Amino acid sequence: MIKSNKPNSNEYTRTINPRFVPRTKTIVFKNGIILNGKGEKTFGDIILKNGLIHAIGQNLSDNEAIVRAQDAINPSGSEIRIIASGGVTTSLGKLDTHAIRVLIFLPGSFNLMGGEGFVIKMRPVDTLSVDDMGINSNIDTEKERAWRWLKMACGENPKGHYGPRKEIPATRLGEAWLFRKYFSKAQTLKQKLSSHEQLNLYFPEDFELESLVALLRGDAKLNIHCHEAYDTETMIRISLEFNFTIAAIHHAISTYMITDIIKKRAKNNITIAMFSELWGHKKEAFHGSTKAPKIFVDAQIPVAFKSDHDILNAQHLAYEAAKAYHYGLDEHHSLAAITSVWDSHPLSLGATPLEVYIDGIPQFNTSLSVLSNETSKQSLSNNTPKSDFSRKPVKPRTTSSAILKNIDKIYVNKNHTISSEEENISIIVKDGIIECIGINCMIPSNISSYEIIDLEGGYVLPGIIAVSPALGLAEIELESSTSDGQVVPIRNPYDAEDMIYAIDGLKLGGKHLESAYKAGVLTAVTAPLSYKAVFTGISMAFKTGARSILDYEPIISENVALHAQIGTQYKDDRIPTVSGQISLIRKALIKNLARQNIFGRVARGDIPLVVYVDSKDEIASLIKLKILVKNYGGNLKLVISGGAEAHMIAIELAKNEIPVILNPSRPTPRLWTAQHVLTGPPITDKTGIDILYENNVKIGIGVSLFTFGSSPYLLGFGTERNLVWDAGWVSRNSKGLISQKDAVGFITWNLEEILGLNMSNGLLKGNIANFVAYNGNPFDISTKVKIVAGGGRSDILIDPEQD
Repeated sequence: MIKSNKPNSNEYTRTINPRFVPRTKTIVFKNGIILNGKGEKTFGDIILKNGLIHAIGQNLSDNEAIVRAQDAINPSGSEIRIIASGGVTTSLGKLDTHAIRVLIFLPGSFNLMGGEGFVIKMRPVDTLSVDDMGINSNIDTEKERAWRWLKMACGENPKGHYGPRKEIPATRLGEAWLFRKYFSKAQTLKQKLSSHEQLNLYFPEDFELESLVALLRGDAKLNIHCHEAYDTETMIRISLEFNFTIAAIHHAISTYMITDIIKKRAKNNITIAMFSELWGHKKEAFHGSTKAPKIFVDAQIPVAFKSDHDILNAQHLAYEAAKAYHYGLDEHHSLAAITSVWDSHPLSLGATPLEVYIDGIPQFNTSLSVLSNETSKQSLSNNTPKSDFSRKPVKPRTTSSAILKNIDKIYVNKNHTISSEEENISIIVKDGIIECIGINCMIPSNISSYEIIDLEGGYVLPGIIAVSPALGLAEIELESSTSDGQVVPIRNPYDAEDMIYAIDGLKLGGKHLESAYKAGVLTAVTAPLSYKAVFTGISMAFKTGARSILDYEPIISENVALHAQIGTQYKDDRIPTVSGQISLIRKALIKNLARQNIFGRVARGDIPLVVYVDSKDEIASLIKLKILVKNYGGNLKLVISGGAEAHMIAIELAKNEIPVILNPSRPTPRLWTAQHVLTGPPITDKTGIDILYENNVKIGIGVSLFTFGSSPYLLGFGTERNLVWDAGWVSRNSKGLISQKDAVGFITWNLEEILGLNMSNGLLKGNIANFVAYNGNPFDISTKVKIVAGGGRSDILIDPEQD
């Protein structure tokens, strides 16, 4: 029966959490730095009692609206514990709309009206009941409103899903018409219900419209998936026509362009639930801006960061806030709604909760000694990321020659680091060539022709190398006109001449390449694109800053490695098993060992074989394959890419000199073949990369390759600019095991060695300048890129700015 859901009183203060578990102990935190929901900082105590924060102070004691996400939630899913370990305490499903505090289970985004969402507390319950995990469980509806949550979508997803099937909506016009059609029906039903209530008559029922009536009555909060600015405007227009409010716009990639419309036309202050900087995989997402969170906040529009777990791992939702902070969002708004006990400032790179409390109950049983020891090490003054928002922005510019002074550290290569502890160190670059590096650099007599750059104690790294899923081959990955296209699978071991070479499809000068270049990613290694082929083709290495293949030596190597991929996600009708995939690789190598084709060259060790694989068992089969090829007289240089479970056979990998390029560097058990992932503290003491390092496996970090359903996205595409943070995260969370220098190697010289790039342009006098300089430690989230030199350009870029 469709009834209104309003409490008798608008004023109600809880004295006990309705989900409170009897006999739960009262917990007192003493002498901590408290970051409240408003982003304000205080020093004092917190008391958790009856499942609530009891006190804070000092010295205390198409129309799928009928479906419901609640019916599909697995309360025993491993992701619940993983997400909670990142400080996420409450969830409304596939995405989270209140930064760290709320995760919302919502239906998908292919339907205009996706259905009803459900909010849960991320605390498993003894009953294994989804209902008991619900945020509305046990509340008194006479005193509190039991909110409902609806999901709708607009733009490319609905029309892209139904259009090819010759169904409505096939256009945005069709989408708007269907919205109006169903809202009109719901409006009519609502009016009938109102009249029947007044006359105390039997309620007319229409289950398909029930949730829409709840929205029109103000009993439900509406979340809408919209990327484009004009789609958002359409939804605001429809909301005004039918008198309902929009709680949140999700994604909102280009909506920062219409802040006035959101602020002035909508009936309420709509929240923008967004990724901090994920962009570029489809046309709707191409115009994203790193400045968007700040633009919304400056317009007084609420911002929340979301994950769409597991597109982004919700365990690291605080990282989304930290990236927004790096790009200009102030600490106050970046911290809003982060609630956990942390081992460091939540916005610092790699910050990890020591313990998470849900309904007043600790979830990870962290010992009191660990909590006391770790928190006592931290201080507010030395732990807060330092960004100077008062400093006026400096416009990017270029110069042909520069003197870099006040450098704290230069990572020259794996064997050599220059530190300011020795003496004052500098770098002098003249017309793209390093004239001097290190101590005792003589100031040129014609100093007026040089721009002098003060790094203020910053670091200098070799140009970062991105092993990327699409750089140079696709600009908007889901728009075929902007992409090289998908490789036709090779299924015959004798078809070596049909192998695709990425170099033949190279396109330079795109937005993704520019973003990578500005971040100091100066070399890209990219293989041909394929969602299903076992052999994807031959990768290339090129300079990201080059604008044309006619520029000075933009290509580093046309034949870097042969790439393959195995796993359940790569099965097809012709090769329907993983064993068949491995069999094809084995036949191609053994049968062509003596031949002068690409398979023969790989079998003899002329170029590496890079295989994307996660499962420990499949990696073990590849180790056996390497041994088999050796027994036949070959010398297979096998490289594991992906490697989510590689740590489980780290000893065997090291023994057989097989390196691993981890991508992502912080994996999740997204597939059955990655179920043994180590997600790190507070769940596991170590991560997979820690174990690989301990066993002397050579490690690289690549750009994440994430496939999604039957129409996969390369969702790592566009995150090349974050590689230095990926490396820093690994060092930060290794508890001293992995040094900062080691971490730098994971994204520079290790990859050069693993892939045999032999670029020979290191940070040495007389070499072509190819480096990135920062105004601080690059593993500090607030540090900015100051200088980019090389990468296919003769000029030096100063103060680059991300779009």
